[in-house]
Amino acid sequence: MLQSNRSSGTRELPGQGLIETATSQDDEWYPAFARAVIDCLPGIYFLIDDQGVFRHWNANLEKVTGYSSAELAQLSALDLFDPQLGDKVRGMMQTALETGRAAFEAPLMTRFGTTQSFRYYGRLLELGDRRYIAGLGLDSSHLAKARQAQAEQAQQLSHLASHVPGVIYQLRLDHDRGLFSMPFASNKLFEVFGVHHDEVRENARVLFERIFEDDVNRVMRAVEISARDLTLFRQQFRLSPPGGGEEHAEWVEVESTPERLDDGHVVWHGFARLVTERRRMEDELTRLAYTDSLTGMPNRTQLQIMLDEQIADASVIGNGLAILHLDLDHFKDINDVWGHSTGDRLLARLASRLNDSVGEKAVIGRLGGDEFLVLLEGPDVDRRAGELAKRLCGVLESPLELERRVVTVTGSVGISLFPQDGETAEDLLRHADAAVYKAKAAGPGTWARYTPELTAAAMARRYLETELRSVIEHNKLQVALQPIVEVATGRTRGYEALARWHHPEDGWIDPEQFIALAETRGLITALGEQVYRKAMAEVAGQDDKVLSINVAPGQLCDPGFAEMLVAMARSCGMAPTRLEVEITERVFMEENVAALEQFKRLREYGISLAIDDFGTGYSSLAYLRKLPIQRLKIDQSFVRDVDSIRENAAIVKAIVAMARELGLAVTAEGVQTAAELEFLRGIGCDLAQGWLFKRGELIGGNPGRPYRK
Repeated sequence: MLQSNRSSGTRELPGQGLIETATSQDDEWYPAFARAVIDCLPGIYFLIDDQGVFRHWNANLEKVTGYSSAELAQLSALDLFDPQLGDKVRGMMQTALETGRAAFEAPLMTRFGTTQSFRYYGRLLELGDRRYIAGLGLDSSHLAKARQAQAEQAQQLSHLASHVPGVIYQLRLDHDRGLFSMPFASNKLFEVFGVHHDEVRENARVLFERIFEDDVNRVMRAVEISARDLTLFRQQFRLSPPGGGEEHAEWVEVESTPERLDDGHVVWHGFARLVTERRRMEDELTRLAYTDSLTGMPNRTQLQIMLDEQIADASVIGNGLAILHLDLDHFKDINDVWGHSTGDRLLARLASRLNDSVGEKAVIGRLGGDEFLVLLEGPDVDRRAGELAKRLCGVLESPLELERRVVTVTGSVGISLFPQDGETAEDLLRHADAAVYKAKAAGPGTWARYTPELTAAAMARRYLETELRSVIEHNKLQVALQPIVEVATGRTRGYEALARWHHPEDGWIDPEQFIALAETRGLITALGEQVYRKAMAEVAGQDDKVLSINVAPGQLCDPGFAEMLVAMARSCGMAPTRLEVEITERVFMEENVAALEQFKRLREYGISLAIDDFGTGYSSLAYLRKLPIQRLKIDQSFVRDVDSIRENAAIVKAIVAMARELGLAVTAEGVQTAAELEFLRGIGCDLAQGWLFKRGELIGGNPGRPYRK
């Protein structure tokens, strides 16, 4: 309670009277209430005069100091502090009297000894013509502990941030001034962005100025959208070093989440890291995927993309488009007689000649083997294509010297025109190929135009479709199980289910042929379900084995595909978690929302996802971090002779390294030799399949037809 020294008579204590005079006669309860409130304050309450003498206090002061009311009445504030603090106490009192308030921190000298530290807050109080200091003292030991804990936490966070491979930061946008600032950044800011925190703490302009010129507009637009919609900001961009060019730019990947503050400003909490090496690896992998390693020309994948683009342009502009399919005559004989290495050197020389002959008015690329494709667009392409075909044939016929041998090679060229001979890339390529056979029939070194009479292949396809429908309808498709082997241990991890078709008259039909036909004719769903059910029933009893099945893009468009697959597995007595679905990269060429949703449902059922024939498709690497993929399967064209062909080795190493960084497993397809297997083991490839282990057996025990894998 509020104390007064009425017995001593040595001091005038104004508090009681002031409390009483401040209230009306109707509020007789108020003085007692005020005293009770003061006693309930969470700390020491005191009232001292301008000489520091205690005039009022609460019970807490007596409790803390151990002094009685009579003793406190004889003391001044200076008596409760270490004499060495006298000047500090007097100074704080003077500050309160002059400015109206003051605060300081120090322990008390009590009857029991020195207390823990208190934090004192004093304010000037004028009562009549007298000045007093009313104050409150709070135990600050818990504040010290909190500060220490905060400092320790900050140190731990700083230590943790120093081990993160990037910079953690806050970026603030002041809308009123259009100013970016960076209130916080971990100590790797300079390593990633090349600026010190002091340079960007108040104004981050220098950081934005370092963004590569070609990337600035894209990045700033993304910032605007993120600030407006409070959506995740995720970008990769280049930072230009001082005085450096594009070749010296560093790639930075940034991901941050925005938050709108009460004042309307936006703060991003984010993480950034250097990804230069990863980008270079991705660019190199993309280059290798789109470029023929032997000739440096566009490969089949790149040619397909370019052809699709030129068809679209020609449809809009109205220009013509010619496809020239060039096939070297009897080149297999050169490989058989002189060996593949000599044949490859000859191909490289011939490719250089062809490239020079085509010039800049057309595009030439290598389809593979001894086949090339030329794309020619513009007006009057019929005449120009004939002239170019004649020139190419003549260029090939010119003898060249190779390893002290004079070699003469001829080639045949088939031409198809858009839109006369077809309006799709598939039709144009097929008709150009048919024209090649017509040219070869006329003799080496000739060229031919496609004509409608060259439709025997179409008739054969119709026949094949009819037969395939019958086989599927009568459940006559066969299934081969090819082992998938752990490279490190040699243990069989599981099997891939492969469709096989033996025609009673035509013999074994190439799976690529009839599966492609099934896709284009709407038979792939029935074909797939027939293969899946037979394979599941065969593997169900092997509890430790995974079954890998191939799924075509069209099947993923069925909303009930995942549920069908799960129900089928359970009906066969097989856990769905033992299934792995293989999809090809062409699934990602289109924004297939149904397929993306399908992937999510498959993963919810515990079914794994793998990318088949990786590296031969469209190599849009963005999906690797967006989709729930567990495994990449390297196409056999890269695995073949990987121990001796430098380009193949580079591609396989790059894929394995990239997969490891992304946390994905890797399977190498088409392993045929012990040397190939040893190479894969040396680079840490996880799984392999191919003829080296087993060509796959038909369900029922007979050897399956050894196609592709």
